[in-house]
Amino acid sequence: MNYPKFLKFSQAKLAAILLVLFYVSEAISKFSIVYLDGKSFLPRAIKFLVLLFLLFKIITPIKKFILPIILLLFFIIGQLFIYNGFNTEIIISFSKFLFPLFLFFYFNKYPQNQLTQNIFFQTFEWLLIINGFLIIGGFVLSQELLKTYEGPRFGYNGLIITSATSTYVYTIALFYFLIKLNHTFFKNYKVWLTIVCCILVGTKALYIALFGVLLIFLFYFSYLKKPHRKLVASILVIFSLSLIYIFFFQYGRFNEIRLQQGLFSSILSFRDDLLVGETLPYIKNNWKWPNYLFGGISDLSTRAQMGFIDVFYFWGIVGGIVYLYTYYKSYLNFDLNNWKIYPFLILIVIVFLSGNFFENASVAIYLLILKERLIYDSTFDKKSL
Repeated sequence: MNYPKFLKFSQAKLAAILLVLFYVSEAISKFSIVYLDGKSFLPRAIKFLVLLFLLFKIITPIKKFILPIILLLFFIIGQLFIYNGFNTEIIISFSKFLFPLFLFFYFNKYPQNQLTQNIFFQTFEWLLIINGFLIIGGFVLSQELLKTYEGPRFGYNGLIITSATSTYVYTIALFYFLIKLNHTFFKNYKVWLTIVCCILVGTKALYIALFGVLLIFLFYFSYLKKPHRKLVASILVIFSLSLIYIFFFQYGRFNEIRLQQGLFSSILSFRDDLLVGETLPYIKNNWKWPNYLFGGISDLSTRAQMGFIDVFYFWGIVGGIVYLYTYYKSYLNFDLNNWKIYPFLILIVIVFLSGNFFENASVAIYLLILKERLIYDSTFDKKSL
């Protein structure tokens, strides 16, 4: 089929275009939330249209689309046993869960070449620079629009719409630069800007990611001798534990939460309360035996906001396993050798502690950046041998 030049350009540069579209539309939505008292419909509309496009492009051959069809059947079965199971928000949430799968399937079927990968990377790096200066500006000027959280809690995330999204974006940015730069990681100004942003965003999960990346760099890319690496690692661990003790047991908001609600609530930002107070009672009062297999939910506010728990809450035991398997197969269709497994292990820990990972379309496009960076470097390495 002969497409017009504009459509050919758009399809070739689709990853970079989606990245900009999602960032700008969510920035508009954040502005609406802060100043107009309402979330913009624009991000949802854009992602819905993109989802339809992806579905149209990947649905054939149908034999490669079996797993999403199975997930659809699981979703229908689970929701049939729940009162008001097919309300609008639940159907939208179902589509959000499918979005990352469709996105990864699309770029598996239509892989990027070296040129489009580089455009994708450059777009990502420029967005990090722009949002990084907005974060620093927000911190200096105490600008409400650029804060991570409403209320008194510290944190600035620029124009990224939620704390969870900003956690994943900057976690992925750290991994991206480490994969790209290796030994020269700390010689790049974009890395230092990213590190400053990780500190200013103010989420605990980002501090875990930063700590993990520093350890990976120390043991795989620093020029220190082995005994010196162990010494520096020990100092880093002691320093980190000291900060944990200060913020959780001596001063600040997390210490107040610990004193009032306990240590787990302080660490998990009340997600344990959601699990015990909302998720488990909903399961006890509403689930029938098919729901334990295939999930079932009618009220999204009952989620625990912890990634893997929310997957099994939405999909059930069997459905959750199939969903995670499909996600894994659609994303990790390349080899992870040597140290490159560790960023994903860190990411798994963060997903356990944070919500809105699997059903977040914006997170999916940033995950695609990480995947393309790994593929690009692996291909480059092979060509250079």
